[in-house]
Amino acid sequence: MELLAPYRTDVSRERRALQPIADALGKNLDELWRDIVAEWDETGSMKASWLPRTFREGRRVYALAFPAGSWIDNTATETITALEDLHEHPWPTADGELEEPLTLAHLTGDDRTLTTAIARVLRDEVTLDDGTRPLGVRFLSKHGHPATGTGLCWAYWMRDVDSGVPEPTTITHHASIGEHDPDLAAVQAYCRIRAR
Repeated sequence: MELLAPYRTDVSRERRALQPIADALGKNLDELWRDIVAEWDETGSMKASWLPRTFREGRRVYALAFPAGSWIDNTATETITALEDLHEHPWPTADGELEEPLTLAHLTGDDRTLTTAIARVLRDEVTLDDGTRPLGVRFLSKHGHPATGTGLCWAYWMRDVDSGVPEPTTITHHASIGEHDPDLAAVQAYCRIRAR
C-alpha cells in the first residue's frame, strides 16, 4: 500500500483535472473518463489506471530476521508523551518550528523534516526499561489498517553498520511478486488500479 497509494492519488488528480473538459462537453466526469479509457484501449496505448508489468517484475518481497530486541510503537500515547519529555525545544518542520504539541497526525504525516527529527531523538535518546536500545520504530500506515493485513510499517536502525561492524539482520526468504499475488490484488482493489 505504501508503494501503490501514490499512484491512486495521481490517477484521481488526473481525473479531476478533466472536469472542465467534461463540463464543456456536457458529460459527467465518469462518462468522459470511460470514453478516454476506451480510446486508449483501441489505439493500443498503455491502459489507464494500469501499472506497467515492470512495476511488479522490478520488485521482490523480502523476509528479514532481525536480532533479538524491542521496537518502539511510534504511534503510542506513551511514545508521544516521552517525545515531549526528550525534546523540550520546538520540533523542526519543513515550514519552521512546530508551535503545538505533537499528535498522531505529526508522527504519521508527510513532513520528513519533522518525522526524521522525531526518529533521530528516539534513536539517540531512548534506552528501554531492560537497559537495551530499541531496534527501531513501528507505526500504523497513514493509508490505514486493512482487514487482511497489519497496516504496520517498520523502520530499522542499522546501529551496527553505523559503528562499522557487520549487520546482524539477515534475509531469510525472498520471492517475486506474481501477477495473481493476493496481497497485490487487495492493494490494487483499494487503490482502484491494476497491474499486469
